[in-house]
Amino acid sequence: MPKHSSSVELPCSLESLRAYLGTPANLPTISNPDMELEILNAPAMVTKGEKIEFRISALGFKQKATHEYQVCEIDEIVESMVDGVLRRWVHRQKLEQLESGLCRLTDEIEFEPPGGMLGFVLTEDRIRENISEGMEHRYSTLKELIEEGVIQ
Repeated sequence: MPKHSSSVELPCSLESLRAYLGTPANLPTISNPDMELEILNAPAMVTKGEKIEFRISALGFKQKATHEYQVCEIDEIVESMVDGVLRRWVHRQKLEQLESGLCRLTDEIEFEPPGGMLGFVLTEDRIRENISEGMEHRYSTLKELIEEGVIQ
């Protein structure tokens, strides 16, 4: 199963970063604008067993998906796709407070490309490229939000 892992160290507290990441309404702010993420239905705060429904634009296609929160701890959020075009998508966000006053955010994604004709367009390499670009945007935006004092 294809996997992608990336991490960043941010000058903020684990609690503040977790509060921001645990608020689904904040997700469009830190998502790549090319995805045009639109939250259709979500809880105010991530909670185990709750679902988030959203729509994204990828490779010129509007796609609707539903993810369920599997783990919602202070230092970890795990969501798993229950409906969407990919065969599998699990996103694990790990947070670790470092002694230096920094917080390390690690994003681990397991995925499986779709089958059929869509699989010829949404290949493993293309999905990896989109994930990498998305994480670059995510991390740079989080840094900006910290500099602006939104996340402390």
